Amino acid sequence: MSVNCLGQDLESNLLTQCREIPGQYQKHIRRISRGWHHLRYLADFMTVSTVPLRYKNLSSEERLERLNRVNVTIIEYGSQLSSLQLNTPAKLDHYFSGLNQNRDFAKGRLIVIQDLSTFMIEKIGSAFDVEPGFFRSHLGDYVWLNTRDPQAEIPDLEAISQKSNYFSIQYVQPRYFSSPESLERAKRQAESFNVLRRIDHDGRFKSWSDMPGSDVGLVRGKVSLWSRPQNGSHSGWLGKHLTSCYLTTILIESGILLVDPPITHGHALWSGYGNFHPPPSLSISNDEISSPPYGQPAVQQFIYWTLNQAHSKQNAIPPSPELLPVSFFTMICAQWILMCEYINTRLGQIEWEIELGLSHLYSQDFDQTVKTLLAWRRRLPIYHTFVERSIARLSVRYSSTGSTSPFDSWKDILTNLHDILHRLEILHCRADKIMAVSMAVTAREESKKATQESHAITRVSYLAFTFVPLSFWTSFFSMSGEFPLHTYWIYAAVALPITACAITILAFAGSIGKIGRKILENWGVREKINGEKWNGGD
Repeated sequence: MSVNCLGQDLESNLLTQCREIPGQYQKHIRRISRGWHHLRYLADFMTVSTVPLRYKNLSSEERLERLNRVNVTIIEYGSQLSSLQLNTPAKLDHYFSGLNQNRDFAKGRLIVIQDLSTFMIEKIGSAFDVEPGFFRSHLGDYVWLNTRDPQAEIPDLEAISQKSNYFSIQYVQPRYFSSPESLERAKRQAESFNVLRRIDHDGRFKSWSDMPGSDVGLVRGKVSLWSRPQNGSHSGWLGKHLTSCYLTTILIESGILLVDPPITHGHALWSGYGNFHPPPSLSISNDEISSPPYGQPAVQQFIYWTLNQAHSKQNAIPPSPELLPVSFFTMICAQWILMCEYINTRLGQIEWEIELGLSHLYSQDFDQTVKTLLAWRRRLPIYHTFVERSIARLSVRYSSTGSTSPFDSWKDILTNLHDILHRLEILHCRADKIMAVSMAVTAREESKKATQESHAITRVSYLAFTFVPLSFWTSFFSMSGEFPLHTYWIYAAVALPITACAITILAFAGSIGKIGRKILENWGVREKINGEKWNGGD
């Protein structure tokens, strides 16, 4: 086994400490990881139920809690929409044990999973025969890796990715923190997730634009969607299958949506996006008006929008179960819009600082302003890649050749993402132009400094013209403390006038130079005239 795995001995010790026996799905992943080496990281993850680099800092109790962590929401699509929350291993076991015995089958089922754990991966992966790469792609949020990192995951070739029955997309959501303590609590909360998620704080504070101690955290998130492929008697959103139960034909479809756990510290920047539905008319009574649970975790908001996506009363049935995840992707688009507006705000503040003037800029730490600008120029290509990949993944799976309603809803998502991509391109171009202006400002400031230094050198020249003649005549007379008094009078009578003449010549050096050049020009003209006369005489 390669160095990027924990090793069989370490795996056995950890499983003994956690009192856990590897399940069938985990054994399967460990077995096939020799041929699909990117799955070794998932096998290690299931051993400790968290990012393997963190396991040394966890106690046995913490590892046991992470192994059995369950946070699952089931949304069923049938005669009506319904949701079921499962937050304990016993409830999840009971649900799957009754899944085959229940005669009231749903036409569609979306399983929403917050965070990942060994128990959830084992239970859901074995129940639906989920491809392990689906869980593997959701573990980290890296945008680049060191050459020694064991968690490196090489992206699939585009042709392979298009044929896959799952995909993952990354996004960023800005979150406001009123104090450093709130930001630190949010970072510790992110570290408590089993999956790797971090908060990149902006770190920019200006007294004229920000509250003291406040900061904005840029939370990188990921969402992964799997739909049951067409495989024998099991089919899902990529292929429909009819099965009979008591002579009744039932359409069974399943999908799994992996989302990130919520960050509860701080709050959404500018109070979040708002309501996706248009405001009700004046004739609508208060009892008929419903609003999303603002300030609640993303899953609660997603359930609300899923149950209300038909723009009508709650539990309205959408035309197809393929629409069940649409609301979450709409929420992601809303986060991208907030992110674009936040970047636009920061770039505008940087431009305003440049317009203040050079001296004022440097008094307010212009180097920090340039550092902030460089950070955004580094982030913008990353965000552009996130959105571009999202468009590529969704356009392949949900492109519509007709005008069917389900595909129209996914088309709206693609329309939003294309608009966001255009916004990011404009912001990237704007950041490049601001960088060019800031470099010109820096060059101009350096030129001003060089001019000031030249003036200082001129003042040094005056001192030299003052003391060099005095030193010369001191050496000429070989003066020392034993000379009689009248010798000093002679020195003063000779040295001081000569020094005064030297200073006068220095002071009027420019004028003297002009007079000299004029004399030389006149002399050259006169010589030319005389030469012409001499040639004429010949």
